[in-house]
Amino acid sequence: FNHTKYNFVSESNDVNDEIFMTEKIWKPIIAQQPFVVHGNHLYLQKLREMGFLTFGEYFSEKYDITKDPDERIEKIAILCEKMQKINWKDFYLHSQALRKHNYETFFNKWKLSKQVNETIDLFLEFADSR
Repeated sequence: FNHTKYNFVSESNDVNDEIFMTEKIWKPIIAQQPFVVHGNHLYLQKLREMGFLTFGEYFSEKYDITKDPDERIEKIAILCEKMQKINWKDFYLHSQALRKHNYETFFNKWKLSKQVNETIDLFLEFADSR
């Protein structure tokens, strides 16, 4: 895991507008790895709202604003092909501050507890609706 160039996160759900983040996104953030996320529509936007930075400065994240799940997967596949051509050593040097910011944001106890509470609330709402 720690010897990969990029991390492609595939979340459990991609078919509705309820963004539910799992441990899958936190792993590359803790490992300070670049990531692409196959998840719900506007998943990256939610990460940014939480104070995290994403990699739109380095590669296209237009897949995140694509509502149709099949189109989103197609855009991610095209991005994966393009990323194979990126000089990853240069990319790592240029994105070091961004990756460090995400790591430090994750370990900010106030932000982390807020997200955990929101996730638990969403889970309880879902459980109560059944």
